[in-house]
Amino acid sequence: MPDKASISPDFQALILCGPGLSLNTFTSTPEEFPKALVPIANRPMVWYPLDWCYRMNISRIILITPPSSRKAIEDALSRNPDLTSLPHPRPDIIAPEDLSQNTGTAEILRLPEVQAAISGHFLILPCDLLSALPGESLLEAWLVQAAGIVGSSALPGGLGVWIATKGEHAVKGEETNFLMTAQPTQPTVTPAPNSLRPSISQVVYSSTTDTLHDITDSKHCFPIRHGLLRRHGRIRILSTTRDAHIYLFPYWILDFLNRNPAFESIGEDIVGWWAKATWQDGLVPKLGLDRILDPSSLTPSNNSVTPPANGAAETDTKIEDEIDLASLCSTHVSSHHHLLTSPKTPSSSSSSSPPSHSKTATSPSSTIPPFLAYIHPTASPILIRRIDTPSLLLHSSLHIATLDPSSTPLAHPQKIHPTATIAPRTTVSPTDVLLGANSTVHQHATIKSCVVGANCTIGAGARLLRCVVMDGVVVGEKAVLTGTVVGARARVGGGARLGEGCEVQPGYVVEEGTEGKGEKFMVFEGLGEDDDELQGEGEEEEEEEEEKEEGGEGVEKGGGDGQR
Repeated sequence: MPDKASISPDFQALILCGPGLSLNTFTSTPEEFPKALVPIANRPMVWYPLDWCYRMNISRIILITPPSSRKAIEDALSRNPDLTSLPHPRPDIIAPEDLSQNTGTAEILRLPEVQAAISGHFLILPCDLLSALPGESLLEAWLVQAAGIVGSSALPGGLGVWIATKGEHAVKGEETNFLMTAQPTQPTVTPAPNSLRPSISQVVYSSTTDTLHDITDSKHCFPIRHGLLRRHGRIRILSTTRDAHIYLFPYWILDFLNRNPAFESIGEDIVGWWAKATWQDGLVPKLGLDRILDPSSLTPSNNSVTPPANGAAETDTKIEDEIDLASLCSTHVSSHHHLLTSPKTPSSSSSSSPPSHSKTATSPSSTIPPFLAYIHPTASPILIRRIDTPSLLLHSSLHIATLDPSSTPLAHPQKIHPTATIAPRTTVSPTDVLLGANSTVHQHATIKSCVVGANCTIGAGARLLRCVVMDGVVVGEKAVLTGTVVGARARVGGGARLGEGCEVQPGYVVEEGTEGKGEKFMVFEGLGEDDDELQGEGEEEEEEEEEKEEGGEGVEKGGGDGQR
């Protein structure tokens, strides 16, 4: 089996640094603090997918971000200790002018700057990915089952990752996707003990849960086409898995994308329509796949396991275009050879009797390379997760704080930074607390199951339980925080009591004695910073509500949001 050094260098990794709308408490100013820099267990979020790429020997990495976030990410790559400690070469940054916070993932791949940067098969990752899975195992599974080495397709296929939302690391309210899979063609070579191939399936239908609900609401059922059942007699339906947004794409997918300008999403449009084209008659020509699959129109730019190098002539012929690699395997019979040499039955030898199942045998969908799915087992101890909500940010950070450095690359080598100061008569749990550089914990404070960033001050008598406290935070004396995420440089006044689900915006000041549970403490855009002034204006407008109804409603609404 090929090792990671033989397959990884040909891959590029594209990391999509999105807007972080579901983390808006901490990403409300993306030009200063974009989602990619939100800390997970005291490391910038983007550190985790970058580290994962380097560990699987992929060093050609591109970060794709809106222009508003480019400078902040560039500064972090050159200054943040965790990011500067990553191997070289440094990732490139692309910030297309037409890329906005609302651009779809498929539309991102269609941008000219992005397409010009892609020169080979590529890996798509979100910036909020947290993965301890050995990436080389994923590449090996793609190479064996999707890249045409032991398959029957002229073109390499694709591979995606779906993760369980149930089990030990389940978080309430986590997003799910709807997925239907079938058994793929299996190589006869027995997989290695740690191979992912036993968990590989072929995707035959993929959509969001919202789309599924729309279909079932309008039709009062979920219809399944006969063509799917004719092609795959056994189908697995999954409704509690989540698309991890990890995709291994062949180079020819860019041609497929350009032929379908209506595609907006990778998961629902590119993967969903590709999967349906493998069994639904009529989709191949509608999607332009017949032109891509037509041998007379194939070129190295859309039909090669290794795309042409810079300066190569467009007429160069790749080995994979001429030789059926499956026929070279001593334990596998080439499907190409089988099609050419399979004996004819008496009925098929008669010129007057057409072969049975002629529609299936000649269907263009039978030549479509598969899009495969790695379904991460629920019981697996290996963590794969997307961190795109405050609950997931809190849960995953606290989980990393408990990890043994010898067990996973996600763990910190030291839980308590050597420059941190802990006063006498304090309680700081040594097994489940991360305490950042230059942070100070005053006497009689208690910290259990928490992540505390760098340059923080925890006041005397304060109690922190299951909290994430980002860099530069000051927690006042005798404040009690439980299940709370506090943004960078925020201040929590003495005696404040913040319960489960509270979020504090970076730089926000929580007044002394404040009590809250499940609330967001943040200044909403367009509102004044002086709460007293807002409240006074609100009271004044209430008195004049009958005369100035519109103004009163506007200030009353603003004042309420500002107080939260």
